[in-house]
Amino acid sequence: RTPREKELCALFAGVLGARNPSPQVNPGVGVDTDFFAAGGDSLLAMRLAAAIEAELGVRTSIAALFEAPTPARLAVRLDRAATELDLSPLLTLRAEGDRPPLFCVHPGRGIGWSYTALLPHLAPDRPVYALQSPVLQGDYRVPESMRALAEDYLARVMAVRPEGPYLLLGHSFGGLLAYEMAACLREAGQEVGLVALLDAVPWPPGADPDPGEAEQEALTILLRTRTLHPYAQPGPLERGRVFAAVRDTEGPLSGLSGERLSAVADAVAAHLRLAVTYRPPPLDRTVLLFPATAEPGDPPSAVKAGRWRETAGRVRVHDLAYGHSDLLRPGPAAEIARVLEPILREF
Repeated sequence: RTPREKELCALFAGVLGARNPSPQVNPGVGVDTDFFAAGGDSLLAMRLAAAIEAELGVRTSIAALFEAPTPARLAVRLDRAATELDLSPLLTLRAEGDRPPLFCVHPGRGIGWSYTALLPHLAPDRPVYALQSPVLQGDYRVPESMRALAEDYLARVMAVRPEGPYLLLGHSFGGLLAYEMAACLREAGQEVGLVALLDAVPWPPGADPDPGEAEQEALTILLRTRTLHPYAQPGPLERGRVFAAVRDTEGPLSGLSGERLSAVADAVAAHLRLAVTYRPPPLDRTVLLFPATAEPGDPPSAVKAGRWRETAGRVRVHDLAYGHSDLLRPGPAAEIARVLEPILREF
């Protein structure tokens, strides 16, 4: 094995060992050890990328780790000096495979990294992409309707997959957008094989938070991207303090400038406004709904499913005994994938 592979094995082991120091849990890393199958997640991937840059002097990206998750494959990628942007509007989580890709639509905060939790549990020959908000990378104004946003995102999807069947999944706001994308595709005569919604529920008619409430909710969502240190500032959230907290702790947005974070906050608030006013159109496809049943104050899963049954051809419900924000953690992600896999194998 090459020196680069040996160095990467040591770095993989160090990062994974920080999570599971027990030799019984983490027996060692070989050149073919899959980082995510061995317990890695998006947070540990960030730490691994930082360790690679610090120890090897080579800058890599989280996207590169998703595509080359073993020391052997990553060594080849680093030697070719291939790079990708982690905040790309269409982030490749897995490129390998000749099956129809699974397209995962970002939740309200605009980031799709959390879908990596599904990768160890999906067939290795299934390509997986995450749609992320273009505002993360540059100037972009969120359209004023869910239909316009869906059409915008579908242009990116169809650049990768010009014809169906299309397999769509979305968490929270991403589920509403995935549903609208499916409706657009069906109206265009395209085949839609999967519409999977992770605790995504249409708002009841008449809901209309004022701009101040939307701003506070947007800043709260941004704070959830932080992985360390609880935010303890009392009183209403302020952009300057929230942006400082996001940039000062480890998280996917920590490298963004204050100006870019302000644009992201505007986009999150726009997503919330779209969600509140969204009225799903009819869809002649089965919707696969995964309600979170452990979220305090949420309506029961029967109520959530009932809102979709007003428009979808059929709704299949798989309850998840977790909170809304926990659905793409390792445990619930494995449950979700176990339900998805038999359906995905049909395509």
